[in-house]
Amino acid sequence: MYWLIGTIAFLIISLLITEVVIAKRKKISIYNFSDSFTNLYCGVLERVFDLVFSVLILFLFDHIYHHYAIVKIPFSITTWCFGLIVTDFIAYWFHRLSHQVNFLWAAHIVHHQSEELNITTVFRVSFFAVVFRALFFVWMAFAGFDVFTIVTTSLILGIYQLFTHSRVIGKLGILEYFLTTPSHHRVHHGRNEKYMDKNYAHIFIFWDRIFGTFKGEEEEPDYGITSGFVNSSAYNATFSYWKNLIKRAKEADKLKDKFTIFLMGPRWTPENVNHLEPVFVTNENGIREKPVFPISRSRKWFTVFSTIPTFSAFIGLMSIKSNLGASLTFLDLILNPMILALLFVVLISVFVHSSVLNHKKNAFYLELTRQFLLPIAVFLGFIKSPEISIILSLCIPYMIFLSIWTLIIISKSKKGGEPLSGYQLDQN
Repeated sequence: MYWLIGTIAFLIISLLITEVVIAKRKKISIYNFSDSFTNLYCGVLERVFDLVFSVLILFLFDHIYHHYAIVKIPFSITTWCFGLIVTDFIAYWFHRLSHQVNFLWAAHIVHHQSEELNITTVFRVSFFAVVFRALFFVWMAFAGFDVFTIVTTSLILGIYQLFTHSRVIGKLGILEYFLTTPSHHRVHHGRNEKYMDKNYAHIFIFWDRIFGTFKGEEEEPDYGITSGFVNSSAYNATFSYWKNLIKRAKEADKLKDKFTIFLMGPRWTPENVNHLEPVFVTNENGIREKPVFPISRSRKWFTVFSTIPTFSAFIGLMSIKSNLGASLTFLDLILNPMILALLFVVLISVFVHSSVLNHKKNAFYLELTRQFLLPIAVFLGFIKSPEISIILSLCIPYMIFLSIWTLIIISKSKKGGEPLSGYQLDQN
């Protein structure tokens, strides 16, 4: 398992560096600091949720395969390749319906909120999508595909997305006819009317050609959702459309519409009820502009340094789950003190860092609270671990240093330096 995590991490870092280098040569800007961190935090929340949920769902898939499958398809290279095609076919329809049914769109809209398109966009996924995705892929178990085939083909599907989310790769000749390429997927992420609801395929673009949803790229699209999204919180990104759906359901006059709104498409809304309110800004010529998430250079360094425990805890969760083995049960997870401690670290860190990126008034005071709570959580979670002394010897000095840095930021702000909230920039 470690080799797989390491390989994927190496692939992501290599692609990211390559993308940045090519973008600089082409003199185009493809990364926004706050936006990229929000993308990664959404991915962390989704993976952490999947850490727990996958134990239940894989048990269910395996149980269905052994007791309720119509046939049991014997594993071979041929049947695995067939399974990949089936996985991509199901993914096409899940993706398409996620744009056409509001409760599915509430999960998928998160992936489209960013007005940038780069490798970090791949990770901008709602944890609600994990649940809905399982409802579609469970049918592979009924059809006779074993868990290994379902998991590995889904993994290939996910890894392939690292290739398609790119602005720096042009059209790829003959591959454009049967594979989903970056050009095809740029169209899918476009908010331009002619590009909307097109190119749903994950790997094989021929699904779009067969079912009439294909559109070739003409000029580069404008990315994002039509209403715009101006927020750097992963939690807000995840729940914003759900809150809007519930609000519109409450405002609907007819009882039927209160339920129908969750089943209709994003373009539909009950009579006398407004759609999702636009939040984008326009310039003096009335042209929509990209949202600006200004953050000073010093705050960027602070954010990067303060997220070390977040991503360390995330990697730790993946490692512990891997070490517990395939026989891992749901109770093993939720009763494991180390997992609970690391979950706490991740969840509170994402919340606090979202506040920092959003320039919330009390963000740095929340950060001080986080710095106080994290060593306590680690101590309680790892108290029976033989590595506890090593972990604390790293954790406590780090948190002391970070606390001093935070107090300096607060002190400078009180003396007229860069404010703790608001959007004034300090380029030093």
